[in-house]
Amino acid sequence: MKLKKIFVVAVLLLVVFLIYLTTMDKKIYYLALGDSISLKYPKQIANYLEERNLLEQYHNEFVVDDMRITDLIRDIKDNKKVVIKKKDQAIKNSLIKADLVTLSIGNEELFYKMKTEKPDNLFNYIDDMMKDMENLFVVLKEYCKEDIFILEYVNPFSNDMDRYIKYANKKLEALSKKYDISYVSLKEIKTEDFNGPELLDEGNEKIVEQLIPLIDKQVIDD
Repeated sequence: MKLKKIFVVAVLLLVVFLIYLTTMDKKIYYLALGDSISLKYPKQIANYLEERNLLEQYHNEFVVDDMRITDLIRDIKDNKKVVIKKKDQAIKNSLIKADLVTLSIGNEELFYKMKTEKPDNLFNYIDDMMKDMENLFVVLKEYCKEDIFILEYVNPFSNDMDRYIKYANKKLEALSKKYDISYVSLKEIKTEDFNGPELLDEGNEKIVEQLIPLIDKQVIDD
C-alpha cells in the first residue's frame, strides 16, 4: 500500500513537472538589439507578448543610441555584460536563450554618411557597411538559433536620398535571405515620421504594426 502511494505521488509530480515544462516552452524570451531605432518600439512588442501571457523575459539593455554594426559585433565577441537586478547578464547568454530577437543597426552611420559624404562615394560606403553586416549575421547565428528580425532602413531626409536607401535595403534583404534572418519592410514609414534622424512615435507605431503579424505567424503560431 505504501509503495502504491509513493508511485501515485511520483506520477503526480511527473505530470506537474511536464505541464510546467510545456507551459514554459510556450513563453518567449525576447531580446532587442541595435541603435536608436530600437530604443522605443521593443517595449510595445514586449507589452503585446505580456498581455497574451507569452513573455518569459524581455531585455533591451544591450541597445545603444549611436551603436554601429562593428560595435555590436565587438560586444558579442567580447561577451559584453550588463547588470540586471544586481546580476550580470551576458549578451551571448541572452542570444542563446532568445526565442525572438529584433534588430535595427547601422542607421546612425548611414545617416551620417548621407549628410557628409560625397554622393559618388556613398554606394562604396554602403558596400563596406554590408560586409560588416554579413560579419554580424555570422556572429548572431552562431549563438541564436531562433527567430531574428531585422528592420530595413528608412529615409529621414529628402527624396534625392531614396536611391541610397533602396540600394542599402536591396543588399540587406539579400543578406537576410542568405542567413535565414527575417527582413522587415518599413515602406509605411515616411520622412514626416522623423524629426531629423530621430524616429517619432508615429514611426514607432508603424514598426509595431508591421512586426506583430510577423511575430504572430513565425514565432507564436509556428
